[in-house]
Amino acid sequence: MRKGWGRAVVIAVASVVIVLGLVYAVTVRGGQDKGAQWYAAPPTTPRMPSYSTAAPAPTTRPTLTVDSGCRLGQGPAALDPVPAATTRRVNTAWDRVERWLKAHAPTTAASLRPPATLARIAQAQRETGVPLPAELVAFLLRHDGVSGIGDSFALPPFHHLASTETIASQAKVMCEVLTSSGLDDNVGHWWHGRFLPVAVDGGGDGLFLDQRTGTGRLGDWNHEGSVSFDHRPPTLTELLERTASALETGGPADGGYRPVVTGNRALDWEFPR
Repeated sequence: MRKGWGRAVVIAVASVVIVLGLVYAVTVRGGQDKGAQWYAAPPTTPRMPSYSTAAPAPTTRPTLTVDSGCRLGQGPAALDPVPAATTRRVNTAWDRVERWLKAHAPTTAASLRPPATLARIAQAQRETGVPLPAELVAFLLRHDGVSGIGDSFALPPFHHLASTETIASQAKVMCEVLTSSGLDDNVGHWWHGRFLPVAVDGGGDGLFLDQRTGTGRLGDWNHEGSVSFDHRPPTLTELLERTASALETGGPADGGYRPVVTGNRALDWEFPR
């Protein structure tokens, strides 16, 4: 079974409910009692005077008592230099991917956006509040993400590389939901302000680089669960290299997915059987 049509349906539905899903997911983790503080219905006006001595229900949302790491709008103004070795490795991986796409899936090849400017990358860094690691800067200097979802290039099986605009906007959404949840346990478990979103699946989940220690460890986030580092290589560059190898050999890629070409001459990833 291929994911093409199924993913389109999922993306269409998820785009309507994504923010509500994010808020619901991060609050229910704290238990029904904590979630009830968010969703308790406002008291109705009684028809007769009430003489109850019970304390009124809380009307304010809980607040975090730990540091979320969120520093939106406070990132460094200047980018750190990108080592030549990092640029060379990223570009070599992209050369392999683009060569295959142009030969077999030109529709997907056309979805790769032009390079981002240094000014736009620096702006994204300021907006997220997190220093961008060198490999992410090198990625953005090669391609400023992809155009749309649909037939655009995806790391297997459906993670579409984020543009500078998407990195900043997704980081903002995640931090706003995290801090609004008021649940300390969500910090670092569901999201952290020093996570940088680098790819999205259109359904509320994606890939991020963990900058808590400045290492840029690659991980997955799940808006209904928790973050994970178990099923990914340590770097975004290595994931691109593995993707290039899967394209050149016919797979399998991470998770057992294999590349296929659709009738629209676009890249798709076939679900493992």
